[in-house]
Amino acid sequence: MKVLQVTTHMDIGGIANYVFTLSKALKARGAEVVVASSGGDMEGALSGCGIPHRRIDIRTKFEFGPKALKSAFALVRIVKEERVDIIHAHSRVSQVASAVASLVTGIPYVTTCHGYFRKRLRGVIDTWGAKVIAISAAVREHLRDDLGVGVNRIALVYSGVDTGRFSKELSASEIAAVKKEIGLKDGPVVGTIGRLSPVKGHEHLVRALKGIIEANPAAQGLIVGSGEEERPLKTLAAGLGIGDSVIFVASCPDTHKFLSVMDVFVFPSVKEGLGIALLEALASGRAAVASSIGGIEDIITSGSDGILVPVGDVCAIAEAVKALLADEPRRRLMGEKGRALVREKFRLERMAEEMMDVYKKVITAS
Repeated sequence: MKVLQVTTHMDIGGIANYVFTLSKALKARGAEVVVASSGGDMEGALSGCGIPHRRIDIRTKFEFGPKALKSAFALVRIVKEERVDIIHAHSRVSQVASAVASLVTGIPYVTTCHGYFRKRLRGVIDTWGAKVIAISAAVREHLRDDLGVGVNRIALVYSGVDTGRFSKELSASEIAAVKKEIGLKDGPVVGTIGRLSPVKGHEHLVRALKGIIEANPAAQGLIVGSGEEERPLKTLAAGLGIGDSVIFVASCPDTHKFLSVMDVFVFPSVKEGLGIALLEALASGRAAVASSIGGIEDIITSGSDGILVPVGDVCAIAEAVKALLADEPRRRLMGEKGRALVREKFRLERMAEEMMDVYKKVITAS
């Protein structure tokens, strides 16, 4: 089976990470995989795993604009040259391009819905493909209830993470070296990883950090990610008087080393389809505090393998983190339960196996 994965770009982020990890896992199961995008930071990672990347001019936010349609015919060439069996699209623009390419070539396509969308033209022009992959039960309900996708057309395949990679523990000296590298001092670290955009809710974490640091002056914040909210967040931290205690680090593929220095991971999203960064934190054995919303509720059972708090509730975030910092045995137990949960339900191998089943059924039916 040869699969063409299509996305807008391969810059570090949720969808690019999903495409990379899925492609790697599919290849391990015997599939041939080609990725098509406008390129980005993760091209090297694809190359390192022996996964070909075909660059196309598809970087645009307008799914029905001229660039999307032009890229569709680039996909037609790739499908024919690579002898592709199925196309898998991962963004609004790539869905439209893949729909056209499928129509021209007769090769079926599927899509993954990674989050939440307004209906807009989706209610008139259907570009969801033969099957729509929902990454969580919450996204499945959104597809069915808000976007009108038939339930028989939706396949629930939870996103997976490389549990082997994230289960490796760093030594005390290695942790000390990472802290020194990024400017952290001794003391507990409260951190998060994710694109710096309003939907990720970083503002709520920064505000909560003020109370956390007041209660524990040795505590520090670590925010890993890049985006348009970086400057406003730094300004907010400075205005709250904690600018020197909150470290910002740009997006990086090697999130494991940053997770290893965190004592508590906070995932304060306002909207979230599932949350790969949260899964990686749990796989790393971190105690987690997260918003009670969307696909996050598919992951965490509050009080067991993490703590759920109301969206945007700064006081609840601060109180949950302070309680965890004060109780190391509870942190460790929660981290162990989170790690066990990911190994059971969110393994990358399981994701790849279920995705291969979807592909096979679509190809057989086409």
